[in-house]
Amino acid sequence: MSDNGRSTGGLVVLAVLVIAAFVVPYTLLRGVESFLGPFLFWTLFGIAAIAAIVHVLRGWRV
Repeated sequence: MSDNGRSTGGLVVLAVLVIAAFVVPYTLLRGVESFLGPFLFWTLFGIAAIAAIVHVLRGWRV
């Protein structure tokens, strides 16, 4: 896959993650009273966001 395709795919994943960051806490996690549900979501969200950013930046050269 070319660098442009990799960047585009990574940016699409980042866009989906940003949308999920707004939608999931206000819909799926609304009724969760334990802190473990949101903690797990934000932990997985952070790992996925870091992985997507690394994936996009891997092809960049100075």
